Amino acid sequence: MKMISFAFFLFFVMLSQWNDSEHKERIYHQSATDPVPICAEDVVTIPFKRAGRLIIIDAQVDSVRGNFIFDTGAPYLVLNRTYFRKYKKRKSATANGITGNPNAVELVRVSSLKLKNITYANLDADLINLGEIENVRGIKVLGLLGLNLFKGFEMEIDVRNNVLKLYRTDEEGNCIRPASAFDCEILQPIRVFDNTIFTDCYIAGKKLRFGFDTGAETNALNSRVNKTILSTITISGRRSLSGAGDGNVEILFGRLNDFKMADNTILGMQTLITNLDGISDVYGTQIDGMLGFDFLSKGVVKINCKKKTLKLCLFDKFSNE
Repeated sequence: MKMISFAFFLFFVMLSQWNDSEHKERIYHQSATDPVPICAEDVVTIPFKRAGRLIIIDAQVDSVRGNFIFDTGAPYLVLNRTYFRKYKKRKSATANGITGNPNAVELVRVSSLKLKNITYANLDADLINLGEIENVRGIKVLGLLGLNLFKGFEMEIDVRNNVLKLYRTDEEGNCIRPASAFDCEILQPIRVFDNTIFTDCYIAGKKLRFGFDTGAETNALNSRVNKTILSTITISGRRSLSGAGDGNVEILFGRLNDFKMADNTILGMQTLITNLDGISDVYGTQIDGMLGFDFLSKGVVKINCKKKTLKLCLFDKFSNE
């Protein structure tokens, strides 16, 4: 979900027209085999910059180098058609978003992707139009770095210091060189389905399924959840948007007051509240919400897809009391 913090209505346009209808579309699929990283180092430290709340990493596809969004909400490598239009199209499809607008999706093969000291060879990429995010953020975006590129590592995401650390793991998910020890208040099981991360959290004592998306600039909650859950949220604003196929859609903005993960209450996170049924259709499973930058801003987040764990090491030790 591509969420725009300074103009939430722009987020929803992008959510419905870009993310769900294009790079998460499973009509034609990429290879079921994850790309194998070529890396001589056990730990790779990647500094990143931010465009708003988007995490921007410098990377190179073949001879083209520039800004890529670090996006665990994208299953695969995604390339901006503007800069890679000359590549031979291997497959194509037309996907419809929740606003009803058709979008072209194409599959191409690239010779190499270089990310700091990591190289991938001969991998598939989704080719779509990312002009909307470029226009909103005012930066050149070559593509998205999706989850299947990072499943061979334990990811350590630190948005306070703008650093992504990748720890190479063995087949069982053990780090070849373990990370420095520091306290993580929260240890949470995750599930990885179709290159998407899901985890169960609680609001008002009700278990909810959340997706984990580093490309989302804020959290999101499905407006169809139980009214008891919605009653715990402090609403701060609302907007009504027009979609080509859905008529008027209302988006609420609020603060999560009773959000729990692994029996720890996490306070102060903002969220959007809107209908996420279209997102669920794309994922192939019902979801109740998404964890984005508001969650990342609470502490250092560690993800290990092989061990199926999420750890949160809080920046503010009082934020969960």
